[in-house]
Amino acid sequence: MSSPPESTVHRTSPAALGAFPDLFVDYCTNFSAVSEFYAGDWQSQSARRTAATAAAQRPADRDVLADTLLDQNERWGLDERTRAHIETLRDPDSIAVVTGQQVGLFTGPLYTLYKTITTLQLIEEWADQTGRPVVPVFWVEGEDHDFAEIAAAHVLHRNEVVPLSYDPGVADNPGAVGRLALTDDIHEAVDRLDEALPPSDFKPAVMEHVRAAYEPGTRLEDAFARLMHSFFGDDGLVFVNPDDPRLKALARPLFRRELEAPEASAAQVNATSQALRDRDYHTQVSARPTNLFWLGDDSRRAIDWTDDDTFRLRGTNRTFSESELLDRLEAAPERFSPNVVLRPLMQDHLLPTAAYVAGPGEVSYFAQYGGVYDWAGLDMPLIHPRASVSLVEGKVQKVLDKYDLTVANFQADLAPLFQDVVVEAMEVDVDALFSEALPQLHQALNALKPKVETVDRTLGASTEATRSAIMDEMESLKQKVVRAEKRQQDEVRAQLRKAHVNLRPNGTLQERMVNVLYYLNKYSPALLDDLRHALQPDTSAHQVVEI
Repeated sequence: MSSPPESTVHRTSPAALGAFPDLFVDYCTNFSAVSEFYAGDWQSQSARRTAATAAAQRPADRDVLADTLLDQNERWGLDERTRAHIETLRDPDSIAVVTGQQVGLFTGPLYTLYKTITTLQLIEEWADQTGRPVVPVFWVEGEDHDFAEIAAAHVLHRNEVVPLSYDPGVADNPGAVGRLALTDDIHEAVDRLDEALPPSDFKPAVMEHVRAAYEPGTRLEDAFARLMHSFFGDDGLVFVNPDDPRLKALARPLFRRELEAPEASAAQVNATSQALRDRDYHTQVSARPTNLFWLGDDSRRAIDWTDDDTFRLRGTNRTFSESELLDRLEAAPERFSPNVVLRPLMQDHLLPTAAYVAGPGEVSYFAQYGGVYDWAGLDMPLIHPRASVSLVEGKVQKVLDKYDLTVANFQADLAPLFQDVVVEAMEVDVDALFSEALPQLHQALNALKPKVETVDRTLGASTEATRSAIMDEMESLKQKVVRAEKRQQDEVRAQLRKAHVNLRPNGTLQERMVNVLYYLNKYSPALLDDLRHALQPDTSAHQVVEI
């Protein structure tokens, strides 16, 4: 397909979708309301120059970083532009625009791709505004231990959501999931994907990329990075896997600070969290001492600081003194893994991160992190919201046009919209009909009441009871009329349901559920390039793209 013309992209307020927290909406549309919780205005050129200056001074060791990245990216398909970007990171003036995501099956939901597209869009913009070399970096997050979070993907098939799962029967806590080697069970997930995707001119190439990445014996993090590289191979995107002894060694000072003062970072996060709650904002993260995990051979366990000044691996009786853990950190830093609080700090300790491209949840938790960045002696990067997008296929646009609807009309629950559309389409205006009848009934009862009270004063209460009963019966009759009309509107129901499944599958936003392979199979892998041209790097609004 060719690049969508500008007229096919529409912008709508994120608040209109009813799917984002107030903090994120304010961040996108009213930054001054939340500015005290962030490093700077993500849209300000002066803030960008300040963030770039701080970022350039930050990396722990650029040469070790670059050498490690060259080794890692060789595994995933190192192209010349990526190699050049990695070499650029040796330049002390260079900065990075970073994003990242868990290693979801087949790259997970669409938002993984939107994060990447936004990151790539910002490179030239930041270079022009800061006068510095800018490198796009993708943080491959494979250290989480919740396998269920990354073991499923979803595509659409005949306007139904089809779940695709990879189930090799791993333990509840298998350790860093990215390290797990794919078993032969991956064939079942890939075959199910093949069955769900309809035949198309693009299917052979799409499935070839998937099968080449997701082979038995390949680690999950490597499969994820290889498939992502196949999507963006010409863009110089640099992937980084933090689960590397060389990078963990560079992160020792941060981890040591956490172990030597295990309550400090959590106290900073919790103090800011209270300030957010005082402003009626939600808090995304709850911190506790410490913010580190121990990576064993078969599990990943939180390191809890106890009242007797020792450390315990959560769920076990294994304990350490501070000196014992510090000795282990010196000897084997790869055994330590940051949690959601320390992860971005490790990232920005290693990389010259000037901007981080974040989803709504990440934007929210960065609001809690200002104090902990200060504690770590780091400058928080600017947080740029990723593109939030709804893709509207022609079959869905026809439904929207027919009933004069927009994407924002489709909320989590379809029932209210269906009723509104049915009522609007009814030849009889039910609301008007009953609105006209009710005053007449009230008027008749008002006239009747004094007359019956002349016969017996106690009958006034009976009149009011009768009024209440009549009103209940009228409302019941109204709903019966609406339901009868609904039964006659099977076509309307089917069309709205089709649009709802495509725009709000399982009640959630399309970008949080549907995998990109559904669209690449149907519209060509060139769709990603089309989106890079169609989407705007000003991500303050939700973008609706007709395809």
